[in-house]
Amino acid sequence: MIDRGRWQLPRRALAVGTGLVSLYLVLITGQQAVQAYRYNQQVDDVHQQIISLRTQNLQLQAELSRGRSDEDVERIAREELGLVKPGDHAIALTWPDGEPTDEIVDPTSRPEPNWRGWLRLFFDVDSVTHAP
Repeated sequence: MIDRGRWQLPRRALAVGTGLVSLYLVLITGQQAVQAYRYNQQVDDVHQQIISLRTQNLQLQAELSRGRSDEDVERIAREELGLVKPGDHAIALTWPDGEPTDEIVDPTSRPEPNWRGWLRLFFDVDSVTHAP
């Protein structure tokens, strides 16, 4: 007869070893899956950046092509560079105190009538009062 006690220890060691190897393989597989997920996320982020940059590139190309028309070149030359065409006369506006005012003019406000300005000038009256 075969002595079973003699073979039980190696069988248990083999079972424990197989279990540990299986656990190690499961952990490595899980780690690889997590790493693959992270790489896929990075790839998706890069794809989004590429799409964004392509859109921005198309917008910049459209802006460049718009700026090449004759009207745009003339507008940029006149407004931004202060250039004039031959035969044109440049006019420089100056303010009485030498500095432009930061005063905001309300376009909805009505200008003061001329008669009030004359009244104030000659009679030093700020407002006209009407007697009832």
